[in-house]
Amino acid sequence: MRPTIGVLIRFKNSAATLPRVLQRLQAQTIRPLFILGVDTGSTDDSAALITQAGGRVIAWSQPYHHARVLNHGLKHLHTDLVLVLSSHTTLEDDDAVERMLAAFENPSVACVSAKWDDDPFYSDAITWDELRAKGLKFGSIYSNSMGMIRRKSWEAVPFDESLITAEDYAWAIEQLQRGHICKRLSLRFGYERSGHDRTFEFAQLVFQFARRYKLHVTWLGVPRSLQQMLRALFIRRPDSAPPALHYERLKAWALMRFTAASSFSGR
Repeated sequence: MRPTIGVLIRFKNSAATLPRVLQRLQAQTIRPLFILGVDTGSTDDSAALITQAGGRVIAWSQPYHHARVLNHGLKHLHTDLVLVLSSHTTLEDDDAVERMLAAFENPSVACVSAKWDDDPFYSDAITWDELRAKGLKFGSIYSNSMGMIRRKSWEAVPFDESLITAEDYAWAIEQLQRGHICKRLSLRFGYERSGHDRTFEFAQLVFQFARRYKLHVTWLGVPRSLQQMLRALFIRRPDSAPPALHYERLKAWALMRFTAASSFSGR
């Protein structure tokens, strides 16, 4: 029997993007059984768009928090698999859901998501052994913007509500440590997002995860990051990373080192 698939969409005033998101879900070769929207404070017609598409809407009245909103929605969605979509993410391939579903034929797979880019650093079926060998990067293993999870895996490990962001990254690492697999697919998607830059927060958490799981962080390191930052400041090249990116990662590294030193001296 084919596993059941539900969709979880978090939204707030997303009436401009939701029609396309819902249209692309309707165009899938395998349509999800159910759509659940979590309204985090809309004042437009977003909720009506989801109900008109046959979905159900529940409210979240507290301040927005990635992990808490996701856990709240998942408590109300009881399908075998859950496609977690942002209200501004569209699956442009008609067979995207079908291909995600096929990944779960392997019972060890806990999650699958579209790849943000063509970076070949990680394989398309990441395991704990691979993560230990290659280390953590400032990049995606699994994304709650366009990913599908096995609900049983979430029941065993809900999203970490102590984290302000990167709850999907932390959850994927925990699944890998437990012996599961995180798969990645090359899928076409549309993504529209506006918000503050989270480079520092994300880098800080990557260093934190590395310390927690005894993994190394694969990055340029301090000397090369300083070199690249200075080069980007004085030699403007369109293909180089902005200096702020290097600065924020260096700041996160310095804070991690200071915190570690303070913890050691306080013992």
